[in-house]
Amino acid sequence: MTRKVFMTVTLALGLYACGESGDAPLVAEEILRLNSEANQVVIGLDHYVTSEGIRRAHVEADTAFFLEDQALVELRVMKVTFYNAVGEVTSILTSREGTYEWDTGNMVAETDVVVRNPVEGRRIETSILYYDRAADRIWSDAATKMIEADGTVVEGTAFESNSQMDQADLTSARLVRPVTETQIEQ
Repeated sequence: MTRKVFMTVTLALGLYACGESGDAPLVAEEILRLNSEANQVVIGLDHYVTSEGIRRAHVEADTAFFLEDQALVELRVMKVTFYNAVGEVTSILTSREGTYEWDTGNMVAETDVVVRNPVEGRRIETSILYYDRAADRIWSDAATKMIEADGTVVEGTAFESNSQMDQADLTSARLVRPVTETQIEQ
């Protein structure tokens, strides 16, 4: 009998706690400080972008803030893996933050941006990077450093490439560190 009373009281308290108070639920203050305009906040985003059933990109982020009125997602500590038409990895982008437009698939990555082409071993570092999905174009209008697989380092004032990074064009390019004889022999 005591168990029945305990269960009844517990159920009654639970139902009372679920009752409507008329007040909107509060969002944790920590989240509001990060982005007070977000309609949704996702911790641990893991999202695939497809085109005609083929995986084209994999977007991962520590935190994602959805701004529904603007059709934007603000990402923190992000990684985007790009794939070619047969599903092979072509490049990997990482940055501290970025903005993804879900209507167009376009993106801006900011702060400590690194793009790597694992096939060719090329790496590009910049402070901001733009991605135009329809044109399959990535570019930056900020200082850029390109490190080739053989260790060659080239710096420029801007760059442009496709998402596969199989060919990158640097503006005002200058050779910073050429390949050494030792590197050629390896």
